[in-house]
Amino acid sequence: MAKKVLILSSSPRRGGNSDTLCDEFMRGAIESNHEVEKIFLKDKTVHYCTGCSTCSLYLKPCPQKDDA
Repeated sequence: MAKKVLILSSSPRRGGNSDTLCDEFMRGAIESNHEVEKIFLKDKTVHYCTGCSTCSLYLKPCPQKDDA
């Protein structure tokens, strides 16, 4: 049964050792007929939590406008 695989590459540069390792893992997963998505975190904007409690107390989406 095929699985969905999510790879989060946190390498500071494309083609670095960690990114290459992610690519090799992805190649193996694809060869095993799994569905694979790779996200390069350096391309994303993610802000720190400010502790405003909007998500936990008021059960509303985070007010920060980022990719998280």
